[in-house]
Amino acid sequence: MLIFSVYLFAVLWITLIDRESGRQRAMLTPFWELASVLKGQERGFYIRQIAGNLAMLMPMGFMMPIIVKKDIRIVTATAFMFSLAIEITQYVTGRGLMEFDDLFHNTIGAVMGYALYKYIVEKGFGNEEV
Repeated sequence: MLIFSVYLFAVLWITLIDRESGRQRAMLTPFWELASVLKGQERGFYIRQIAGNLAMLMPMGFMMPIIVKKDIRIVTATAFMFSLAIEITQYVTGRGLMEFDDLFHNTIGAVMGYALYKYIVEKGFGNEEV
């Protein structure tokens, strides 16, 4: 539980706390980052953005079934709501760009973390006798 709490604080630090306040900005066009990648516009930058957003909530998807419930619906809904809260807070405080893409990629990242958890549990890693 301590590791999960530290992880959540780190996410909040990166997305909200360690940012300057500015003007309120929003980009609600779905998949605009992916479109930029496909068009070759700042491809490396947007690939890192997408990968970072996928990776950011993967630990949540992996750790939640260990701590609370082992249900994909709970993990997905929690990740979606957590990401939505961050995006809305970024908009209200002017501490980032509120984006549909971030919400989508964060949620998918949590689902990927859950899938990794399930894979490890089903394969029984860590349970082999030496």
